[in-house]
Parts: sequence; structure tokens; C-alpha cells
Amino acid sequence: MSGVMLKTAIYGLLRVTFDLLSAQLWWWGVTALALGLSTALFGVIFAAVQVDMKRLLAYSSIENIGIIVAGIGLTILFKAYDKTLVAAITLTAVLYHSLNHALFKSLLFLATGSVLHATKARSLGKLGGLIHRMPWVAWTALVGTLAIAGLPPLNGFVSEWLLLQAFLFTPSLPQSFVNMLVPLAAAALVLAVALAAYVMVKFYGVIFLGRPREANLAYAKDCGTFERVALVYLAVACVLLGIFPVNVIRMLDPVNAMLIGSTVEPFGDRQLAAAGADQRRSLELQSADRAGGHRRSRAADDADRPSPVPRSRARGAAVGLRLSAADAADAGLGRRLRPADPPSLRAVLPDRAPPADAVRRHAALLDAHRRSRSGTGSTSRSSGRRSSPRASSD
Repeated sequence: MSGVMLKTAIYGLLRVTFDLLSAQLWWWGVTALALGLSTALFGVIFAAVQVDMKRLLAYSSIENIGIIVAGIGLTILFKAYDKTLVAAITLTAVLYHSLNHALFKSLLFLATGSVLHATKARSLGKLGGLIHRMPWVAWTALVGTLAIAGLPPLNGFVSEWLLLQAFLFTPSLPQSFVNMLVPLAAAALVLAVALAAYVMVKFYGVIFLGRPREANLAYAKDCGTFERVALVYLAVACVLLGIFPVNVIRMLDPVNAMLIGSTVEPFGDRQLAAAGADQRRSLELQSADRAGGHRRSRAADDADRPSPVPRSRARGAAVGLRLSAADAADAGLGRRLRPADPPSLRAVLPDRAPPADAVRRHAALLDAHRRSRSGTGSTSRSSGRRSSPRASSD
């Protein structure tokens, strides 16, 4: 049931959302995310209070399906904002976790079936110490327990880690409302995963560790040959999917290309680095837009504020310096003419910013004018001094 029937609903949800519907809406992604996380918390809380080992595993399946639906909601959210690379990473985590759940939950159901067949008991309060009587079942069930708890290097860790990494890319979304709620969703996901680890550790410890709680447990027998083959096969699959995630992601990439239109390059952390670069680029563009708006508003304020007249320009106007039209046009100082400017200032204050050579040419003209005035004054004073002795002698 965990491997086929529950995944049929996931398959239908993926095909309808990404194949039948041509466009994704962000609010539908938020809805699926909220429903998935609430389902995961509901399932793991009810699994924590169960005393029947099969009912505990059934509620644990509800928790895992909730995590998968939450991943689908996050994929819709990224796809709605055209972030296809991060959407492909999230969909890879969803497909990976679906495959993982089919393996480790089938392993645990087979292990509990073997325990039920050997002890005729389903209540956790009547079991215990079976690792000594049923070592094959106990060790293979340990692999499934660690995998569903999300511990490395098993397959459950890889899919849950990819999903948590996808939650870290949500600050690049342009919707501020979503950016505010997604950290809460990430905290809910971490809480569900932590509670699931607690539930599964309790499940394994009560059944296989400790002392037997019933006298008839001393007569329990280990599973047969065919059961051992099935249990070992599923346990080895859980280990291989955790050790070789790159190969699994490469096999899931065609599904990403069909549903999302983007693939994840399976080269370790390169796909996460690329998505992180996209996120940083998006944040830099947003900050540049905000800074550009501030600069434009500051430039508008500066344009409205009257700029002071430079001292050299005012001195040139005061001494009555007259420039040609071309020189006056080249000697502007960077502010526009205003109707209130006097004619003497308007003659030397044109309507555009000055080039550097025009400023230097105007400064040279001012220096030449000052030198000519100073030379004329000194010449007149010296001629006056030379003529005064002759006047006195006359």
C-alpha cells in the first residue's frame, strides 16, 4: 500500500498540476504547502501516541505524504515565479522522497508482519527484546528505522535535506507575504521530521530492545529464507539510494524536464550553488532598483534646489568680461538659466554643463583680462612718476 496506492495520488497530483494545467498560481502553491505541513504534523502527532505497531506505521505514512505534498506546493510556488532551477531541485526532492518512502516503509511493514507472525501480538506493550530471537528482522528493521528517521548515510536523509535546502531559496521570491510565511513552514517541516525520528526510535526500541514483556516471546522464531531475501533486498536499496544520490537524481531528471522544463545537473553541490547564485543575483537586482530609486529622487531634489553662482563667474560678470557666443556656451558651470538671472550673468552662464577645456579656456581669459588691467594701471602710474620732475622744474 505504501509503495503503490499512496503514490498513485501523488502521481495524479503531479500530472494534473504540471502537465494538464498550463500555468501555476502562487496562491495554489501556498495552499498545497499549508495543507501538506498540517497533514505531516497531524500524522506524526497521532503516530506518537499509538500503541499498535501497524497503526503507528500507518500514521507515519500520513506524515510522509504530507511532506511530499508540501514539497509539491513549494515546487508550484517556485514555478509560478519562473524560478525553474529551484523548482527542479524541489521536485527532485519530492520524487526522491516518494521513492524512499516506498522502500523504507515497505521494509518496516514487512518487519512488523514478521513480528506479528512470530508473536501473534501487535501491541507495543506486549513486545520487547526480540533482537535476540529475531536477529534478521531486527537488523533489517534497524536500517528502515534509521532511514525513515532521516539519518545519514541512508536515503531518507538525502530527500529531506534537499527539501530543506529548497526552503532556503525562498527569500529570492518577489512576494513579501510568502517570504514572511515560508520560515514558519520550514520550522513546521523541521518539527515534523524531528517528531518522526522520535516516533521511529521509540518504535524500534520498544519492539526489539530491552527485556521481553511476555513469557511467550521466548518461543518467537526468526523469519524464513524468502522473507530474509525480501528484507535484505529492501535494506540494501535504502543504503544504496543514500550512498549514490547523484545517480538517482540523474534518473529523475527526465521527469523534471517533462514537468518543469528544467533539469538538475547532478554534480554534487553545483546545482545548489547555481540556485544560490540566482538568489543572490535577484537580491542584488532588487537592492540596485531600490538604490536607483533613491538616487533618482535625490537628483530630482538637487535639480529643484538653486545652485550657488561660482565666485570666479561672478567676478567675471562684475568686471564686465564679454565673451563670444561660442565661448559663453562652452563655459557653462552646470546649472540651467533661470528667468531671474541678470543679463550680465546670463551672458556667461549658458544652458549646459561645461567641458573641462571650456573651463580652462575661460580661466585663461580671466587671467589675461586681469593681467591687461594690471599692466595698464602700472604703465599709467610709471608715466605719471616720470612726468612729475619735469613739471616741477618748469
